Amino acid sequence: MIDLDTKQLHSFLRLVETGSFSKAARQIGCSQATMSVRIQKLEEAFGALLFERGHHEVSLTAEGRDLLPDIRSLVDLQDRMARRLQSKRVIGEVRLGIAEGFETALLPGLLGYMLRNHAAAELDIHCLPSWRLQQMTEARSLDLAVVALTEEAPAAAVLSRPRLHWVCAPGFALDPSVPVPVAWNTDNCFLQAAAASALEDRGIAYREVLRSTDPRIVQAAVEAGMGVTVMAEGTMPRSLSVMSVRSALPPLGRGSIQLLEGPAPQSEAVATVKRQIERAYREAEAAAA
Repeated sequence: MIDLDTKQLHSFLRLVETGSFSKAARQIGCSQATMSVRIQKLEEAFGALLFERGHHEVSLTAEGRDLLPDIRSLVDLQDRMARRLQSKRVIGEVRLGIAEGFETALLPGLLGYMLRNHAAAELDIHCLPSWRLQQMTEARSLDLAVVALTEEAPAAAVLSRPRLHWVCAPGFALDPSVPVPVAWNTDNCFLQAAAASALEDRGIAYREVLRSTDPRIVQAAVEAGMGVTVMAEGTMPRSLSVMSVRSALPPLGRGSIQLLEGPAPQSEAVATVKRQIERAYREAEAAAA
């Protein structure tokens, strides 16, 4: 009979997500040596090597990939048991920030879960540009923030790495004889920087037909056929289409959706919302796989 330590299981999952002992240890809040010992003991318990150790990152072995779904199920079961016991006790305010464009995918499930299980908790939600949410988190004005950034913030948990797409109105076609018309959300420097850099690296001329701090105005301009813009997978409205790979526009790679935490000690209400956000992104990625 294998005696499994839940800390080892959580460490296993965080190492899978980050691919780095140091990042996983930082996110969980333990030393890198402790993280290494936990993984070693888990491997000893199963009698198998679960990770291939490289110079810069680690990856799952075949045995590790086989165990991954079961370990996720065990951790989810433990989380559900804990939530059931705590559901009547979780109270307090949670100040949550969500980057503009990501609220539609995250909020319905999160709000429904909190209403069903933790109705006594109070949510104060702000939908703002990522750079502003990062400032508010650092200033202790927010407890948690879901943001899209170009680089990983210190101690942030990476929730997802969505593909970035050029999008346009249905039926829109580029005219190769003129610069590419682009509409920018100037508050979303993450997407704007990725798109501009990709165009400039390929030597593709472009013209800014619209700049706005309001994403609704940018969306309206693209819907009207004024030009193209960039959006992350999962945030595109049905009124817009992903541009064909044959459009001559350069690929954009992936973004980094991260969960920032305020420096103050977490209340149980904040910890509950954090767990549910992480779970929502895990389930979304599993469904898309």
